[in-house]
Amino acid sequence: MNLRLLPLFLTLIPTAVTATSFDEALQEVMSNNLTARIESSRGQAQIENILGENTLEAPEVEFVHMFGTTADTNDKWTLSVSQSFDWPGVYAARREAARTARTASQYLMESTLLDLRQEIKSLFIDIIYNTQLIEMQTGLVDRMNQMEEYYRKAADAGSETRLDYNKTVIERIAVHRELHSLETQRESLIASLKALNGGKDVTSIIKDLGAAYPIVSTADISAEIIKERDPQYAAAKAAVEAAKSMVKVEKRSRIPGFSIGYEHETDGDERFDGFSIGLTLPVWGRKHQIKASTLEAEASLMDAEMTLARRVAEMNGDLNQLKTLRHIIDEYEPVINDQSNLSLLRKALEAGQIDFLTYIQEVNYFLAARRDYLDTLYQYNQALVRLSRYQ
Repeated sequence: MNLRLLPLFLTLIPTAVTATSFDEALQEVMSNNLTARIESSRGQAQIENILGENTLEAPEVEFVHMFGTTADTNDKWTLSVSQSFDWPGVYAARREAARTARTASQYLMESTLLDLRQEIKSLFIDIIYNTQLIEMQTGLVDRMNQMEEYYRKAADAGSETRLDYNKTVIERIAVHRELHSLETQRESLIASLKALNGGKDVTSIIKDLGAAYPIVSTADISAEIIKERDPQYAAAKAAVEAAKSMVKVEKRSRIPGFSIGYEHETDGDERFDGFSIGLTLPVWGRKHQIKASTLEAEASLMDAEMTLARRVAEMNGDLNQLKTLRHIIDEYEPVINDQSNLSLLRKALEAGQIDFLTYIQEVNYFLAARRDYLDTLYQYNQALVRLSRYQ
């Protein structure tokens, strides 16, 4: 049997490169994404609501005209202008609440941006993984096409059986079907990336990503790093202070407010000028608001602690997974890099020691191992993405 038209299946071992192009692609998508602007507007709206409550009520103008009911009684009219005020300490407390709420809002926006960065990086890893699989499958498709052509000609010449040719057709259909499936997945990934990129074209971004994972360091990953750098945890802590500030606002709002006004009254030829002072008594309506703000502060504190515990647990889980996956990768690589297995199979097929069906079965065995290796690399790099959240 002469299979000179059938070259060896090339081993695809992606080599890690520097993260420059990866980071540049990440920055481009981040700059085109609308999430940051949306979250910024939403946070500012919350602050404006608090500040809006910290303004003076509109002045009140009142005019009263009373008509005399007898011939010797003059008409009487009164004009008054008054301004209502909360207790002065309430305004200071609201300013403090707005400041702490702004801080919490900024941290929440930073947390949203970190989540977005991680989502984009994870999608990049998905695309690189898909690129690797497509490259491997494309090479397999090309070689199966060559094999089918060889067996077709050989069957026509009578040097190979029609049965072996039919087997190559079936194998060629199978590898093409898998390639089409991977290409369909790619279209879905591209659509997801385009959505994150503000609807803009992502062709150049995907080209820059290539088929190699970026180099990511796992140094200095610890629970202390999460405390120092996790904005969600910082936002939860800031929310505690914001809730405490709102408690202060509600308590001070129990202090009576007041109003000061100027009044002018005319009664016939007589004129009167004076002022008025009024009190607002809200003490009966603030009890439940104070209780609600206190409970909110307690809930925010517990949420901050839960956030930290969850982040630390996730980090430890990813670190343990990373060690396991690294061990598997190290075991796979010597076998995956060894092309002698496929070379020996080809020689056995050429020498007639195995038939075509056995050859395909054995090749598929090694291809499955290569696919498992790529799967492990993919899981490893996804874990790296999660651990590099604060880098």
